Amino acid sequence: MVPVELFSRVGFRQRLPVVAGVSKKAGTMRAIFRIIGAIALVASGVSAKNWIVSPAGLTTGAATKESPLDVYTAVQSAAPGDSILLQDGTYDLATTIKIDSLNSGSATQRKYLGAAKGARPVFDFSKQAYGSSNRGIELKGSYWTIFGIEIKNAGDNGIKLEGNHNRIERCVFHHNGDSGIQLGFAHETENPDGIRCAYNEIINCDSYANFDWGTLGGNADGFACKMHNGKGNVFRGCRAWHNSDDGWDLYETDWPVEITECWSWHNGDQTDFNDIYLTKAGKKMSSFSGNGNGIKLGGNGTGGSSKGQHVVTRCVAFNNRFKSLKGFDQNSHKGGVIVKNSTAWNNGYNFMFEDDASGSTNEFSNNVSFSPKNGSGWEFSSGAILKNNSWNLTGVTASAADFVDTTEAAAGAPRQADGSLPQNGFARLAKGSGLIDKGTPVGLTFAGAAPDLGAFEYGAISDVAKRPRVRTLTRNGRDLMMPSDRTGVISLEILDLTGRKVRNRSAEILSGTARFPGALEGLSEGMWIVRIQGDGEGWVERVTAP
Repeated sequence: MVPVELFSRVGFRQRLPVVAGVSKKAGTMRAIFRIIGAIALVASGVSAKNWIVSPAGLTTGAATKESPLDVYTAVQSAAPGDSILLQDGTYDLATTIKIDSLNSGSATQRKYLGAAKGARPVFDFSKQAYGSSNRGIELKGSYWTIFGIEIKNAGDNGIKLEGNHNRIERCVFHHNGDSGIQLGFAHETENPDGIRCAYNEIINCDSYANFDWGTLGGNADGFACKMHNGKGNVFRGCRAWHNSDDGWDLYETDWPVEITECWSWHNGDQTDFNDIYLTKAGKKMSSFSGNGNGIKLGGNGTGGSSKGQHVVTRCVAFNNRFKSLKGFDQNSHKGGVIVKNSTAWNNGYNFMFEDDASGSTNEFSNNVSFSPKNGSGWEFSSGAILKNNSWNLTGVTASAADFVDTTEAAAGAPRQADGSLPQNGFARLAKGSGLIDKGTPVGLTFAGAAPDLGAFEYGAISDVAKRPRVRTLTRNGRDLMMPSDRTGVISLEILDLTGRKVRNRSAEILSGTARFPGALEGLSEGMWIVRIQGDGEGWVERVTAP
């Protein structure tokens, strides 16, 4: 049997339930799986090209392991469907990696820039001068997947994204001179019908310690989708902490933004940046401009008011208690917001939504607020819709005792092997919590008599103890095989990098082995996504290259 090369979750876009569970009201057991991830395989044949890039790569390299290419040349040379495979190590870079609008993939042939199997590429822009035009990666192209890269010390944003249908996954941004990643343009930009900077996905990324020292910390967010972004932009499974400005900033948006399963903590703390400023400026910082909101959902300014009804689902904001003091903040946004099953504590104000939405809806359901630094910790306009939140339910009082762990150390723990958020008890309800089964249905799956309050459903099968067992997928000719103790039906689907299914197979199970005959038959060389399902469960396989 020959193992197959893995690139985890590359280009796979499918929206799935956050948790799975059983509704007692239904009277029957309904196992609803969550796909943890997907794998990409190298199959035989000839089609797309792999460009091998390393820190020592040359412009004259042959793009092979023996003669690697440099990243700048590879980015300009790769054709739609090609993969730029970054080898392990630190890339000392001095100029922006520019991907212009003509350098694009397509819906059926994406371009891939990311970590090779087992590699941890680090783009270090320490040699790049501080300045608004000095980004790490400037992505104006479309249909790119950027995967598994650490980007640090850029003169401005780690990534500035202006293209469409891009996917940024499992990347880390830190110590950059502006927001870790920013989607959007400038104050005066016009974006008719939201067709520019549209339908991008930021998945399982981390952003921390970003600081615009030249402007005293007032611009460097963890994640920014602001200044006239387009339609359909999504953040999922991301974390922002200890940034000089906000964790998330949706200032001057023109269209709705979705933020799902994201965590933001301890932003806007000047003491995090005093030493950095002293080193950069040669003097002490006399004042500080960072706001320090956890998740800021809009805002007004030059270029007009922010627009679009933003949706926040199963998010956490805590320890944002500096200057602006807010965990979840409206920032005078008039386009409306929906915040559901989210948790906030130890912010100055956990929820601050004081303005009416001028005909749009501000709606809050199944949220939790406790231990605020100021007053009640929340403020809502008279027109806000409040459903089953911890502060407006009779007999419900939320506290840290309702949760297994509320520490920054737990929030910042290493991610799981598939890139998803750690499952270590952080922000998860403790046994016997009074917040269990106190929610109202909002379209999310739940375990128990009713939905729980807060970001995580107690007893859902996504809990650590109920995670699927690890299996090993191997290749035998054109067949795929894996050990299995299942007695039911196991199915395998193969998808291209856009998530389009190209074939499916059912397993032949014999003597503890599931065999998927002809799974790779006729596939061209390149990366493919494999999704396996069986007995109400979905799982990801990890295999190695030959």
